[in-house]
Amino acid sequence: MTLIVGLGNPGPEYARTRHNVGFRVLDLLAARRGLAFGPEQHGCAVAGDPAGTLLVKPQLYMNRSGEALRAWAEATGFALPKLGPAPGPQIDGGEAGDLEGEPGSPGGGADLLAVGDDIALPLGALRLRAGGSDGGHRGLESLIRVLGAGDFPRLRLGVAPAGGVPAEAWSDFVLGMFLDEEWPVSEELVSDAADAVEAFLAEGCEAAAGRFNRRRALDPDPPPGPPPGTDRTPGVA
Repeated sequence: MTLIVGLGNPGPEYARTRHNVGFRVLDLLAARRGLAFGPEQHGCAVAGDPAGTLLVKPQLYMNRSGEALRAWAEATGFALPKLGPAPGPQIDGGEAGDLEGEPGSPGGGADLLAVGDDIALPLGALRLRAGGSDGGHRGLESLIRVLGAGDFPRLRLGVAPAGGVPAEAWSDFVLGMFLDEEWPVSEELVSDAADAVEAFLAEGCEAAAGRFNRRRALDPDPPPGPPPGTDRTPGVA
């Protein structure tokens, strides 16, 4: 069993904000699979097959994502991952505690992949990792607090503009809407992220990361694409 946990804020007023790209990835995955999210129950909206993969959108706002997931799991009797030690401090500017290898739950329970925005990555960048710190993301922070450690995979979607965002402006920025010229880029990013989740499920974390990780931003007005038949596999970060 694998839980794909999208990170975002509930309500239509947040649907097109930068902070909600995780929800949009899960909505696209559900649509591809002919699934529909049920109404919020026990803090989460859920779609999928209890015997295989479940798509989960916590509904208690971003900074309470872990609480929502725990409430849903306790109410339904679902076994969340039992994780190992907490991640260590950041080293050399990388994500703290980045882990190699395949996803898994050392102590039992379901596997879990978290999907959400990242203000440290440029708009259009994708980064799949087998574990690490919260990186300042309130949704990941909440999940780590509830699960007890950060050694679960996460797929991070870059939303930052060229030049980045000052720390004091982070909250307002991620709760803001994508600019008109950014929206098509965000659509491509969400589609690529959904492809990466499918690869994660089929091939594992390391293989999916090798195919989809990219640190570069997507050009909001890209030049003409390669001729038909050209390999368009994203580069390895």
